[in-house]
Amino acid sequence: MIKFKDYKHMTTIQVRFVDIDRLNHVNNACYLSYCELGRVKYFNEVLGEVIDWDKHGFVLAHIEVDYFTPIHLNDEVYCFTKVTYLGSKSLSLKNEILKKHNGNWTECAMVSGVLVAMDYVNNQSIEIPAVWRERINAYES
Repeated sequence: MIKFKDYKHMTTIQVRFVDIDRLNHVNNACYLSYCELGRVKYFNEVLGEVIDWDKHGFVLAHIEVDYFTPIHLNDEVYCFTKVTYLGSKSLSLKNEILKKHNGNWTECAMVSGVLVAMDYVNNQSIEIPAVWRERINAYES
């Protein structure tokens, strides 16, 4: 069931020729790159200047993907992103990858992931900073 209307954040995805496999649809591994694009854009827009990606950020600890409908080269594709849970050091994130044709939406994949807040300089997990938590909660509420 398509629930993308529950999402506030959307990223337009450009399907590249290199994404297409021998079956003439987007290779399954590319969906992870599409979600990464969605995550990065989400955090850049929601956290903005309060995050210094050279020092702190997130690492992907877990991801699972359910594939529903193939994506083809000329499809109009979008990645919807939202944070669904904020823990002390980690958060859960959902993505829906959909394509749009003649005004109709088709769900292509549902992706769930867990990200851990990291201090990149010291290579260790950290508590999610209060300002990050505040901005994510404000955006998602």
